[in-house]
Amino acid sequence: MRLALIVPVTFVLASACGSQEAKPAPAATWLSEPIAAVRTSELAAGASNPAPEIENPYGDDPGTLAQGRQLYGAMNCAGCHGGAGGGGIGPPLADKQWIYGGSDANIYATIVQGRPNGMPAFGPGLQGEAVWKLAAYVRSLSARAEAKEE
Repeated sequence: MRLALIVPVTFVLASACGSQEAKPAPAATWLSEPIAAVRTSELAAGASNPAPEIENPYGDDPGTLAQGRQLYGAMNCAGCHGGAGGGGIGPPLADKQWIYGGSDANIYATIVQGRPNGMPAFGPGLQGEAVWKLAAYVRSLSARAEAKEE
């Protein structure tokens, strides 16, 4: 008896579904809009123009380097990078190889923001003039090492 009821119900449902014509889904609205409505920009994939280099406002004068050296000692940079920047736990600073760039602006960013794998961010406690002077001193360590090699 149950089978007799299931077959007619199934037949009715199948015929009801088959009687409707399948309509294609409407095209996406962005496909139907005219090309003039598409926004364009100057941005393009690939390498961009290099960012302008930021100059150290305190330069390389002996007073700046002396204050940078004092900060190098006070912030315990030598604990990781060595007294003369030769390296230790941290990478050497007295060579030509810089992981994040050797310009004063790159060094400034490294000091303030820190870097993965051990370089702490000193930005909360050290900013502005002090960081620029420390960056000048750190860069001078590399310049002195290059001068000794020549």
